[in-house]
Amino acid sequence: MLMTREMDYALRILRALHQEGQLSAAAIAQREHMPKAITLKVLKQLHAAGLVCSRRGSSGGYALQRPCEGLYLGDVFSALEEPVHINRCQRPGYRCENRPSGDCSLCRELSRIQRVLDEEFRKTPLSAIFQEQ
Repeated sequence: MLMTREMDYALRILRALHQEGQLSAAAIAQREHMPKAITLKVLKQLHAAGLVCSRRGSSGGYALQRPCEGLYLGDVFSALEEPVHINRCQRPGYRCENRPSGDCSLCRELSRIQRVLDEEFRKTPLSAIFQEQ
């Protein structure tokens, strides 16, 4: 599992909106040192997922749809449709070719680790992660 550049950009966009409030795509790109085209692409995905809203006009821009106190890393992964699985056997409906009965000790251990990872992705709200020290 590797966090993609889009995921990194999505988190940086959400951080900017959390800390600054409403911003234009250009302002987000400049603040977070990101290319504007990719910023717009990720904003579109975040908008489609209901994490940000957009307002048109001279006083427009993007803002958080939901406060970061109720958002978690897992929500952002889900919004970008990037399920986090540590192995293919963690995907829904997977049948182990080595143990079709489903009694594979390796898959059981990986499932345990996957549950811990899933809990961690839902443990700390983004607002806590985005706090500047």
